[in-house]
Amino acid sequence: MAAAGLVSLGLFAGSWSAAPAVARSGKWNQLQRQLTGRLVWPDDANYVRLAQPRNLRYAALMPKAVALCESVDDVVASVRWARDTGTPFSIRGGGHNYTSGSSSAGLVISTRRMTRARLTGSTLRAQAGARNRHLSALLPSSREYYLLPGGNCPNVGVTGLTLGGGIGPNATWAGLTADHLREVTMVTAVGAVVTASAKVHPDLFWGLRGGAGGNFGVVTDLTYDLVEVPVTRATTFQLEFRGVDDVGRAGRAWQSARRLGGRLISGSWFVFRTTDDVACRVRGQVLMGETDAEDVLAPLMSIGPRSSDVNTRAWWDAYLWYRTPVSPNNTFWDRSLYAEEDLPGDTFDEIARHVSEFPLPGRAFGGFQLLGWVGGRVNDVPPSATAYVHRSARWILEAMSGWGNPTDPSIWPTPVPPEIRDWVEALWDTLRPLSNGHSYQNFPDPGLKDWARAYYGSNLDRLMRVKATWDPDDVFTYPQGIPLPPG
Repeated sequence: MAAAGLVSLGLFAGSWSAAPAVARSGKWNQLQRQLTGRLVWPDDANYVRLAQPRNLRYAALMPKAVALCESVDDVVASVRWARDTGTPFSIRGGGHNYTSGSSSAGLVISTRRMTRARLTGSTLRAQAGARNRHLSALLPSSREYYLLPGGNCPNVGVTGLTLGGGIGPNATWAGLTADHLREVTMVTAVGAVVTASAKVHPDLFWGLRGGAGGNFGVVTDLTYDLVEVPVTRATTFQLEFRGVDDVGRAGRAWQSARRLGGRLISGSWFVFRTTDDVACRVRGQVLMGETDAEDVLAPLMSIGPRSSDVNTRAWWDAYLWYRTPVSPNNTFWDRSLYAEEDLPGDTFDEIARHVSEFPLPGRAFGGFQLLGWVGGRVNDVPPSATAYVHRSARWILEAMSGWGNPTDPSIWPTPVPPEIRDWVEALWDTLRPLSNGHSYQNFPDPGLKDWARAYYGSNLDRLMRVKATWDPDDVFTYPQGIPLPPG
């Protein structure tokens, strides 16, 4: 949603880049000869599209080449070559890392061409490059009502989504994406191909369900057990409100609606600054018939939204409705916290007032999101059962900000404008006491001090042991990557 707000302001030119000079040498030619796919160089017309990070704060971190892998063998060759030559590298599937986790000054190993996916009854097999948009085309094509719960951004990679846990609009009734993972194929730090499941390499399998991407190896194939959709029709809603008073009332009403709907409602209260006002959008779905959905949404409707779109749709139409528009790469800083309880009533007014005071309306973006994509079935799983530890959370609190393209192509990350940093920090100070101190690992935040505990909590020590087993030389490394155990 941050991206959608940013684009509406017309702030960004997604082609901005700081591409390195072309540097073909004998060792790079050696890698090309080993690939079925190809190396993409800075003078290639597709280079910026394939190499540029999602967050343009990191646009100075561009690779010498991108390895477009076509197969597991290509991934093996790339990992072995990078290790043998001492070339820094990163792994990229969807490319939506919020920081520099999928960027490198050396080689980007890209699985984006590995997109084959096959649905057999309630079993889904997918290659690592599959994205949400591929599943949005594949799943409704079946006559069965089977779903892999996942995200709603079409270009997000399913692999990265899964490895970080995988929240989404259906998580409250269907669980995390990672909770449906049954088998993984991975290329290790020495270039070996291994399969992990509950019975084979169970510790690795445990770590891959919530330990985030790029820590243990390169995932190339995944197998999931899908969940049966419990309804054939669902109600979707998008309601908009304006002004501090109504925005605060809408936040409280959204919280009430979620209590009424239980596991069968999901969505968000998204607050943003316009050029002359503060507004919010309450958007989501209710897995109920029209009459019951009206009862659940009554607290919101009683306020009198400025605009209202409530429709009961066939299930797959509702599923596709929830997709967000694809937006260009942009410059942003988002921060997340998990809350285990509902927020106090006056907090909604405080948030609405704070967003209304965003210092750069029309020239930059500031917002907040109360995201109800956790709780319910997600919390039926014990925190230690997978690496995703946030099993007691009810909400995700997300502070969001964005601004114009970086002007200095020589540094990364580019600094946050002082006015925006102060605004975000003040909002953070309001939110932090309402949370359990945890943050979502798929929303990495360079501003977190104790980020490892925030992402992994009591599971961190076990994750470090898994790291030591599968990557003892820290070949797969990046800022905020899982560290090796001390000593």
